Amino acid sequence: MNGTDITFIFTVGGDQCHYDNMERCINSINRHYHDAKFLILEFGSKLSTTGNREVLNLNNLVDFGSGKKVGYIIWKHKYVGALLVKTKFGVYVDTDTVLVNPNIEQILSSLSGGIGVTRHFWVPNIAIYQMRACNVDTYHEFLKTKEKLCLNDESLFYAGGVFMFENNANTAKVFKEVLEMYDEYYTGKDYVKSITDELFLAASLNKHKDIVRLCNGAINHCSMGDENMPLLEHEGILFGRNSFENVWQPVTFLHCDISRRDPSALYTGTIRDLIRNAFEMSV
Repeated sequence: MNGTDITFIFTVGGDQCHYDNMERCINSINRHYHDAKFLILEFGSKLSTTGNREVLNLNNLVDFGSGKKVGYIIWKHKYVGALLVKTKFGVYVDTDTVLVNPNIEQILSSLSGGIGVTRHFWVPNIAIYQMRACNVDTYHEFLKTKEKLCLNDESLFYAGGVFMFENNANTAKVFKEVLEMYDEYYTGKDYVKSITDELFLAASLNKHKDIVRLCNGAINHCSMGDENMPLLEHEGILFGRNSFENVWQPVTFLHCDISRRDPSALYTGTIRDLIRNAFEMSV
């Protein structure tokens, strides 16, 4: 496997900080995968296709000045992008991530035709998601949607910030189902708190458990302290996991919007320096 087998997918738009975050992530990927392809779904018109970057401009789909929540429209297009991948593998990453350890080939090689996802560090199943993400105004709407999507309290809830997949008919079916659920729920409707793309992804993967490849939380590490996601350093390499996991793995992507918080704030010494270097921050 080499970089030409992989397409990295981004969705971006709105404030300049999101574009800056994406450039940082692309830089981190290019350090290790010089010939990788990038597919960028842009809700704007700042970017254009060049070199190994294919840009799909969708500037008419989102009105950032409307005063309404528009993130849910952008989230939906993760799965639109996944269906447009032409390479053997696809990797979706949020713009505010950076590649830390180049172990992507190892993960992709283990997918065996499936989708690599990790459980969400804060809400790893539907019961906890329901408890933490719903409020009094949307609780009954969530229960109704949960039932319609055939989810129960034990159903796993996955982090949508990073996922990897082998490009085939089975994985495409999952992404198409997510989009169908999205359209059925949100046509003619504004955003409803707690009804996110991750909920629809959980519902589709719950139906297709045979292609779920459960990855360690280290593929998408938030660096928010050990009470959320443990992190350690060994021989200059960051290792992480979800707090409910026992196995440590090399961190693949660190995940933080540095325009909102310092990803190194809760760490000292070498761990702090490695995090700051990864995000191109002064040490």
